[in-house]
Amino acid sequence: MGKLSKSYVESVNHVQLSPDDIKELALENTHNLRISTEIGSVTVYWFEDKGLDAGMVFFPYGPWANQVFSSTTGSTGMPIMKGIPATIMPTDDKVQALEEIVEKIRSGG
Repeated sequence: MGKLSKSYVESVNHVQLSPDDIKELALENTHNLRISTEIGSVTVYWFEDKGLDAGMVFFPYGPWANQVFSSTTGSTGMPIMKGIPATIMPTDDKVQALEEIVEKIRSGG
């Protein structure tokens, strides 16, 4: 599975939410989600994860997650990705393709 493969992209371009959060956000299958932090924002797909507690979101590490996580590592070698306040909103915006995310990173935007 290469980083440009469909299976890789589908493994990292989404978040997982608890059933309670899905209900609270009144999500429908036609919605995508806009995730925003103080670092940036990105639109992703979402899936239900019955094993997550309300208020917790699982975001697989990859180019989409990199849009909302700081590059600060706290000297660990990996960006800090836990306990980050975020705003999550339903949206009809499309999820950007990998090529669009990479171009955004390259251009510094």
